[in-house]
Amino acid sequence: MKTIVKLIGVIVLSAFMVVNVNAQPKSEIPDDSKPKMNWSGADTLYTFQFNANTNSWIFYQREIRRFDAKQNPTENFVQTWKNNSWSNYLRINYTYDEKGLEVEEITQEWDASTKNWVNAQLKTTSYKGRQKEEVLFQQWKKPTEEWFNVMKYLIKYNNNGDKNTVIISLYNGVTKNWDNHKKYAMEFENPYSPPSVVVASSWSNGSWNTEGKYEIAYNWRGDKTEEIRYTWNKGKKQWLEGVLHEMIYDKSGNQTAFVEKKFDYTSSKWVNFNKIDAQYNEDGYMTEKTEYVWNRSTQQWDVAGQFKFTTDTEI
Repeated sequence: MKTIVKLIGVIVLSAFMVVNVNAQPKSEIPDDSKPKMNWSGADTLYTFQFNANTNSWIFYQREIRRFDAKQNPTENFVQTWKNNSWSNYLRINYTYDEKGLEVEEITQEWDASTKNWVNAQLKTTSYKGRQKEEVLFQQWKKPTEEWFNVMKYLIKYNNNGDKNTVIISLYNGVTKNWDNHKKYAMEFENPYSPPSVVVASSWSNGSWNTEGKYEIAYNWRGDKTEEIRYTWNKGKKQWLEGVLHEMIYDKSGNQTAFVEKKFDYTSSKWVNFNKIDAQYNEDGYMTEKTEYVWNRSTQQWDVAGQFKFTTDTEI
């Protein structure tokens, strides 16, 4: 099976509620196909953030995980450090079928006023064999205390068993129907390579209209090393550069850097925007991550955040 591009991270839909990104685990890199956050089944992973004012490392958050007999994670909840104590923030529960495939993921947020977990999002995945066929996203509606349809992905595969089309539909609460919204079609250079191009289309006036594409390059391991995102200009009838992502790996295959650039049409060149550097231990688990933003005035990278990860309560 070839490496498949993760589309979830590049899809932005205002109709679907996204939980505060500050609650998400810091121990991963955008588009990293091999996140290093499980720490060999450790039940607690602490994140420390560097405080420039005190020149010291302080608690930022901790992730607490529980596993089933097959070592599949069944619960992962995030706590943040506030007022010298841990406060519940986010919880995700996972359910699997008899094949060990994830079929349900429930995200809940902590309600400090009632001191209870409150439903937020539900993701349900159905399969054909071991291939994902449909992913349904729902939101919890408090007034009626029920799940409300929001969005679903319909996934199709080519004859080689590789994902080649993802169609996104939005639920129409008035008509009670699913309306076409986006489509992502993968193109392959040959039957043995990952997709080199992903074409994005939007549904309008009864047909699909091309609006963007992603050109992707890989290293010999099949890890994504570059992704260029373009927007289709109907007036000029040409592709316009938008965003460039660069990924760098060490000899063990750990992703050590992620660089985001944006195209400057004034200078006709790519300009730095964001960067992430990461370090790993000998077991391949991330131990440190630094986030940067590009300062156009000084033409240098400014540190936006520094984080360390450990199963210990001290560093």
